[in-house]
Amino acid sequence: MLLNLNDPRSIVSWWRVCPARHNDYLETLLATRQQFAGAIRRAHRQIAANPELQALLARSIQERSEELAREAERDANLSAQQARWRELAMAA
Repeated sequence: MLLNLNDPRSIVSWWRVCPARHNDYLETLLATRQQFAGAIRRAHRQIAANPELQALLARSIQERSEELAREAERDANLSAQQARWRELAMAA
């Protein structure tokens, strides 16, 4: 997908792919790339005015939070498993 940062419709289409991640990226672009600020603000207004897009954002944020929680749990379990292997290796 090509993203045209001068076109609010292009921004919204791109945003739909991964709303939670792209929302954060748009905020960064807004702060760092003033030449695109007008189009990004118009895209933000379109997203804010559309209940379907707001629901999509809420679902995306929830899914991202769940994904991060699963990753943290997996990392914690991996750390516990590694600690247990070390204990067993030292006992041998």
